[in-house]
Amino acid sequence: MKMQQCTRYSIVLGGVLVALAVCAAAGTAPVWADGSSSPEIREAGRSVSLHADKSLGNVIRTDDRYGHDGLFEGPRGWVYWNSLERPKPIQNPNLWPDMQSTYFIGRFAMPPGSTMTLRGRFPYARFFQFALYKFERGTFVAIGESLRGPDFEPDPGSLNPYRVGADRLAAQRDYAIRILADEAPQDAKQRAKNTLYVGRDGSDLEGVIRIYLADQDKDGAGWGPGDASFPETGFPTYEATLADGTKLTAEQVVEQFGKPFTGATKQPMTADQWVALVGSRDNDPTLTLETAPARNPPQWEKYWTNAYTLVGAFKPPAERARIHYQGAMEGGGEGPYLVTYLSRKFGPVYVLRGKMPTFPNTYGGKHGRGLAIMPEAQTQYWSLVSCEAVPSGQVADGINDPRNRPDFGMLIMRIMANNPNWTERPDKITKPGTGEAVMGPYFPKGYYATKSGFEMNGAKWP
Repeated sequence: MKMQQCTRYSIVLGGVLVALAVCAAAGTAPVWADGSSSPEIREAGRSVSLHADKSLGNVIRTDDRYGHDGLFEGPRGWVYWNSLERPKPIQNPNLWPDMQSTYFIGRFAMPPGSTMTLRGRFPYARFFQFALYKFERGTFVAIGESLRGPDFEPDPGSLNPYRVGADRLAAQRDYAIRILADEAPQDAKQRAKNTLYVGRDGSDLEGVIRIYLADQDKDGAGWGPGDASFPETGFPTYEATLADGTKLTAEQVVEQFGKPFTGATKQPMTADQWVALVGSRDNDPTLTLETAPARNPPQWEKYWTNAYTLVGAFKPPAERARIHYQGAMEGGGEGPYLVTYLSRKFGPVYVLRGKMPTFPNTYGGKHGRGLAIMPEAQTQYWSLVSCEAVPSGQVADGINDPRNRPDFGMLIMRIMANNPNWTERPDKITKPGTGEAVMGPYFPKGYYATKSGFEMNGAKWP
């Protein structure tokens, strides 16, 4: 199987950081004709950010098709929140998204012994996942129960387009998965296929459908065409069975299991908490009020817990070393993530260098469709996102507060669904400070420069 060649990437970040929206879903092709259904919508579609790779007509069509389910609310993502005339709170992607993402989120609780069955179709997209989270520590935390694209067993007569060598464009692409309100078998070999376990405690749960970078001819969710009517939704249907054998329809599942979404996702911390942290007397004395927790030279690291990665970044090394870093990342994120903090006070240009892993360039194939055959690669999805201070969580939106620091920002790199044969994958980082040793040339590095200095030296390390 032919793989894409590894390349070196050099990304220059200059200008005002708050206006920046870097999103590099690797292999993204140029924006296509919008394919909307009327001249008026086609004209309006030209105002949508080119970074989104979707016209306004496509965004509206995606929302109309999939935005009315009683349990899995959405679609959620940057283009829906920023392009729709009246987006719902659930559509606010307020936890550091990239612009190629479409999410559907369902919140529910299952009585002990019950089973929920979801039946759907694999989307035409780069990355697909169904993941479960449990409400802990004031937020939803991963419990290790998820299925990524290649993990799904397809229905008889269907195929899984996410497996190496598969026909990605095959028409027969159905699957069914089960969620059991029971304890998982201690022996992983005893787990049933396409089955996720949530325990018997009746805790509040969050189910997330992730679809990243739909094919060029598809809507934002990757199920239907981007420029034509679509008689089938592709969106999962669901039913449930109680412990006593009682069958529940989708409507009854929503009524008996559902926990309606009432507002935006909770941020890791408030603006007041962030400002207090920036100015804390307990911070590392090498940091300054204007730049904390950014450092010079800038340092990349794996994202661990909020306590270690967000709060700990401000603390002296000895104090940070005492913070517990292990555990699931809060907020329902899908990692592993790498993160760095930046400040233009150190220089107007930030130069980022590293080796890009191979990935399946699924977005564009022949005849205006996506790639036909799934290739082998080191990672399924790679993206780089610029964002502002922690409380906003937005791609480019600082704190709506007089205390906002317009020179501060963050970069987050996601390298997800990695091939277990890739020895330098970020999944293997198990201890802070070992990222470069584990990832070698794939671990990102960066430095500050001036515009003239970069123009003179290019991507050469200073």
